[in-house]
Amino acid sequence: MSKSLKEMLNPKQIDFMLYDDNRINLLTGSVRSGKTYVSLLKWAVFVGSMPENSEFLMTGKTITSLKRNCLGLLQELVGDNFKYSISQKSGTLFGRRIWLEGANDDRAESKIRGMTLSGAYVDELTQIPEDFYRMLLSRLSMKGAKLYATTNPDTPTHWVKVDIIDNEEIDKKVWHFTFDDNEILKAENQEYFDNLKAEYQSMGEVYYQRFILGLWVLAEGLIYKQFANNSEMFIRDEAKDENGNKINFLIVSIGIDYGASQSKTTFKATGITPLFKQVWTIDEMTLVGVHTPEDIYKRFEEFYKRIVDRYGKVTHAYGDYGALGEVLTYGLNRYLQQHGIPLKVDDCIKGQIIDRIELDLHLMAQKRRFILKECNYMVEAYKGAVWEDGKENVRLDDGTSDIDSLDAHEYSIFPFYDKLLLDIRGK
Repeated sequence: MSKSLKEMLNPKQIDFMLYDDNRINLLTGSVRSGKTYVSLLKWAVFVGSMPENSEFLMTGKTITSLKRNCLGLLQELVGDNFKYSISQKSGTLFGRRIWLEGANDDRAESKIRGMTLSGAYVDELTQIPEDFYRMLLSRLSMKGAKLYATTNPDTPTHWVKVDIIDNEEIDKKVWHFTFDDNEILKAENQEYFDNLKAEYQSMGEVYYQRFILGLWVLAEGLIYKQFANNSEMFIRDEAKDENGNKINFLIVSIGIDYGASQSKTTFKATGITPLFKQVWTIDEMTLVGVHTPEDIYKRFEEFYKRIVDRYGKVTHAYGDYGALGEVLTYGLNRYLQQHGIPLKVDDCIKGQIIDRIELDLHLMAQKRRFILKECNYMVEAYKGAVWEDGKENVRLDDGTSDIDSLDAHEYSIFPFYDKLLLDIRGK
């Protein structure tokens, strides 16, 4: 006998399924609270109820994140009634056309300009540029068009909180979910339920409040609190596995942060183990004071050869970009080529600082982050990093902490974000 709706869903999910009568329907709250599951279920019902010639949009921060968070689950829910192609950025749901788009920068709104839509689904609304959201609303011009969106909380001054949640003048309804609302998950896997709570608790109070309690709160104090309080948990004498064997890293990546007048040029070498399970800071070099480009190139060559001698390879390198960075990276690549060094330095992928921070915090919480004890700058950078008072997800950069080390390390791993992302923001 098939389960009833009451057996499959919690009361908040049932309320959402029955009472989504508004133009904007937003589900906000903790991870793993059932937001994505029930929103996709309702999305499928809504799309199937609209005229067959209707067109719709599904969007997220990137196509990759949309696929990971939503598209596979939607297929599980409706089977062959949903088919899609990432390369063509489109699909069909119950025979209706579904367009797929990423919206990860300020230029994203141009991607949907000119569309005429009967509905839209947005994964992680706080990750979407406000201009894209405004354009999307203007595209929802067909009769009965609705927007469905999910998001984890952010800062209380974020435009989603100010312009949607707290705005009483728009046609919207907001459902707030907490982790404890997922009674089914708790009943089915109490151990996982408890461990996930503990993981977010170890990341710091702001993350527990946002991603477990579902609250919109401002970040403050130490960023890497777990590391600052228990640094010995992450520091190792040698790069060896639990059996005492030397680790053969899958990837050895160098991140470069070029120093300006008040900062240091920093190289960070990161080893990533097979299956992207662990991230190790295995070497570092910090150039204090003013250095000529030629000095930087020679020291980088020294650093590169040292790593190859110790670990057998360097597979990737990423340099900071900008006016200074572009010039130095160009010169460095010419130097490496002239000296027969088989390595090309690519521009780093900066992303949002909050995403870079959260990746490291989750690696720490999942006991996947390690640092060799000789990398003192990296250790002290984690211990000293704090949030800037009154700012949205901003790391204080006033010279009191080693931001250069943090940046260089993050440049070395952020290109592998999706592979390292093991259920960071599970739904």
